[in-house]
Amino acid sequence: MSNNKIILEGCIVQFKTVNELVLNDSEVFELFALTQMTKSLELSFENISNSIVDGGHDGGIDSILVLVDDEVIESLDELDEYNFSNKTKTRIIISQCKKENSFKESALDKLITSIPALFDLEKNDTALLSRFNSDVVSAALNAREIWTKTAINGGEIFVDYNYACNAPKIEINGTFSGKVSQLMVLSEGVFSMKNLSFTNYSSTELLKQYQIHKSNRLVLEFKEQPLSTSYLHHGIGYIGMVKLADYQLFLRSDSGEIRDDLFESNIRHFQGEVDVNKKIRQTVEHVSNKDFWWLNNGITIIADSPNQIGKKLSLENVQIVNGLQTSYSIFNCHNGDTNDERCVLVKVIINNDKETIDNIIESTNSQNPVSATLLRATESTQRNLELYFFNEGYFYDRRKNYYKNQGKAASKIFGIQYTAQAIRSIVFNDPHSSRAKPTSLLKDDKSYYEIFNPNNDFRGYLKCCLICKKSNDFWLTIGDSTFKNKTSNFKLHLAWLFPIMLLRKSKLSFEDITNVDVTLLNQAAFDDTLECLLSYIDEFQQINPESNLINMAKSSDFTKFVIEKIIEKFK
Repeated sequence: MSNNKIILEGCIVQFKTVNELVLNDSEVFELFALTQMTKSLELSFENISNSIVDGGHDGGIDSILVLVDDEVIESLDELDEYNFSNKTKTRIIISQCKKENSFKESALDKLITSIPALFDLEKNDTALLSRFNSDVVSAALNAREIWTKTAINGGEIFVDYNYACNAPKIEINGTFSGKVSQLMVLSEGVFSMKNLSFTNYSSTELLKQYQIHKSNRLVLEFKEQPLSTSYLHHGIGYIGMVKLADYQLFLRSDSGEIRDDLFESNIRHFQGEVDVNKKIRQTVEHVSNKDFWWLNNGITIIADSPNQIGKKLSLENVQIVNGLQTSYSIFNCHNGDTNDERCVLVKVIINNDKETIDNIIESTNSQNPVSATLLRATESTQRNLELYFFNEGYFYDRRKNYYKNQGKAASKIFGIQYTAQAIRSIVFNDPHSSRAKPTSLLKDDKSYYEIFNPNNDFRGYLKCCLICKKSNDFWLTIGDSTFKNKTSNFKLHLAWLFPIMLLRKSKLSFEDITNVDVTLLNQAAFDDTLECLLSYIDEFQQINPESNLINMAKSSDFTKFVIEKIIEKFK
């Protein structure tokens, strides 16, 4: 066994331990490999886990990820937030992860036959379900819709294939290379584009990815020594001018791209060629007798551990919370000329209080209209939930990847949308809406304030998350592939029914959930729940033969049918 393979196996054990994963070796390898292969994309653990579609009838595909302008899209209702244009960039990532000791040509054979069928726009969900499992079909339909919208609006489409296995190094023969070429030619015809890639990952490549660590300390050079000031004991501030070329350098990663991770706490992403950005670009590109900062808003940075030496300010954990549009415009449009004396105004705030930081983010982004959904994370209820979860030993991830970046166990991290889906499913008897329109739960004020009622006992929020987590963990261990494939779109239904079967009540109140003993939700209770759900699915399909598993999971009719059965069962 090679040294790289031995070391990698130790890294995988560490990954499993740190994230408290209850999975078999093959499943852990899959999650580990996907995490390393997508490391530069800054995905959450939940994004990666939700992308997995393997199992029986998976067409040789283990994971499908779709990103629009670097943002993961997991359901079609999220597309309401996007205006597709000729500047849109869509990336479809199709991955295979095999805990095998060599690269297999058979894996490519499956892709060669599956891709044309899955991305044939004339095939509907019913036709695809006759060949593929419902997870693959759901992910493919999502990708197809986004691909179509991007193409119609003249945007750019990329398709990346990844293949990871446990081989010591990449060793492939001519036949394997020929099949990769065949897949590329085939995909070029299917997607009508040439932005295609195929990347192999052996133990060597996965280990290299694992060893990449993002540098937390950056140096910002001001034109003159920045003014520093403090406000009582609450924090330190720096303010000064930074030359455009120096600010562009500050934003540049080692690979030459913009450091997108600096903007994770910004409530907007780059808006492209909108009017305001066109005007910023013009002032960047055209030198005049007016300084840049006279004509444009400045930059607000939140950071830790400042160290000032003359004009240079060294900072850790940098987050640009206001000025994203300006930053991107400078990065994209400035020619890098260090003789250009024009500057951008930059203020740096050093403050570790989360509530203060939230207020800074909200106030510095209030000059322009912002969707209420984007500001949910700053609301007092969300901050209080984070504090409650933390006190109980769990982590409420109001901001994507905040706790992942701190190395907290993935099994103990719950995001806002995950929590909203859990509450809506379990407390409101509404798993179908949670499955069909997860984003709408947060966008719609009525739904949001029903779910996140500050008068509710916060114990219920954590209990719902734990119920969903336990239910999904048990689902992952289902040995019968038929049962697993049939219920893969009904995970929220299983979580909904899990405590109902335990408490033998057809409708659970928030108080019921708050008081439920989660330890009683064991394997036996889950097996009873699974058996009931399978019988309800079969019975509903007998009555409604035109229905398929994907539509049923999103249908209020199926939920009503189950409720009637539960009422009858516990009458």
